[in-house]
Amino acid sequence: MLEQGPPTVNPAHLLTAFSIERARQARGISVPAHSHAEGMLVLVQTGLALVQGNTEMLTMAPGNIGWVPPGIMHEAHWFGHARGTFLYVRADACARLPGHTSAWPLRPLVDALIDRLAGPAGAALSPAYGERLFDILLTELGLCEQSAHTLPMPRERRLRELAVRLLASPDDGSSIETWAERLNMSARTLMRRFRGETGITLGQWRQKVRLLRALELLAGGKPVTDVALAVGYDSPSAFIGSFRATYGVTPSQYFARNA
Repeated sequence: MLEQGPPTVNPAHLLTAFSIERARQARGISVPAHSHAEGMLVLVQTGLALVQGNTEMLTMAPGNIGWVPPGIMHEAHWFGHARGTFLYVRADACARLPGHTSAWPLRPLVDALIDRLAGPAGAALSPAYGERLFDILLTELGLCEQSAHTLPMPRERRLRELAVRLLASPDDGSSIETWAERLNMSARTLMRRFRGETGITLGQWRQKVRLLRALELLAGGKPVTDVALAVGYDSPSAFIGSFRATYGVTPSQYFARNA
């Protein structure tokens, strides 16, 4: 995977509360750990972006909008032929947005607002009118529920070790008892602490890892059967059923609607 430096924002573009940038990323681009003085809303039109922060992993795919707050260290990886819109939010205008990486389903009104701000006609908008549209955008995002594209990361050293290993090997089928023994704690303690740090059970977390990694592989052009086995499912049908239960469509439908 190719590596490039983090994007920079011209301060002159942030005279208002936000600035817009449309960008294309070549297949397989990796951006090393960095942070922004501004917050960043990301709308991916094609391809897939994977953002890894200290407390969460965020998958930004077509059909959802991602958020990275100002000052948050993160690295980014782009898969497929990615095209997206970046909305940089001045730090003092971020109070109504979460203080952690987040993602929301892309509602039609949110999509239309970003298109209006970022489209050719956006350059002709008066600053005052652009600010009003931006205010409506923040209101709409505040009404949205978080999407299934975020993955909370535990902080405690041993739990973090477990999480990193499962991220590296989503097909690892080791039982909770096996992991508890490796981490020198009881299974009950492992389950209690993991849920306490992430808000979900270890089983739910592992399921999210598998599906998020599956999105990454699918965006890279891997066949569904290969992806299903690579992320730990016994069969393609089991994988497709789990994918549909989480995202509402099959893998082929998911990427076809965002082609």
